[in-house]
Amino acid sequence: MNPRFGQGAVVVGLLPEQDPAVLAFAVELAAATGAELVGAYVDPGSYLIEWDPDGNVLGKSLDRALDPEDEAASAVLELGPLLAAAAEVHKVSASIRVLGGETALALGRLAQAVNASVIVVGARRPGLLAGVNEVLAGSVVRKLLANQHIPVLAIPRVDAHQPLHG
Repeated sequence: MNPRFGQGAVVVGLLPEQDPAVLAFAVELAAATGAELVGAYVDPGSYLIEWDPDGNVLGKSLDRALDPEDEAASAVLELGPLLAAAAEVHKVSASIRVLGGETALALGRLAQAVNASVIVVGARRPGLLAGVNEVLAGSVVRKLLANQHIPVLAIPRVDAHQPLHG
């Protein structure tokens, strides 16, 4: 693996109600390296249907059309302006993509397609439901680290190391 900071896009995984530190770190990294910022929302209710016989995913899965009635459309309506505002403050070129399929694999495919230098993601959400989901589906960060040749920057939650009050 050859380091490519400053030579490729910064891909950031975005979620509604995500810790704002994830986007803040991503946009600051893009500004510091002069890279394009590519925000990515992976629709949890979607899956990939386009592929060729060699196993490559076709471009349609990297930026799928949105049904105005579905959850992904409302997420993009919320996340798009946040991404644009953060990019404008730092004078960074930015775009947002809606992806389908398993989260870590979708982020990896996008990173490869845009020749990214890094993938920025946040730590899991707090709470029992998020913990159960991680046990059942696995950690996105772990999957990225296991399957990517592109560096992964995981941003811990601000409240991750707060002492418990009893």
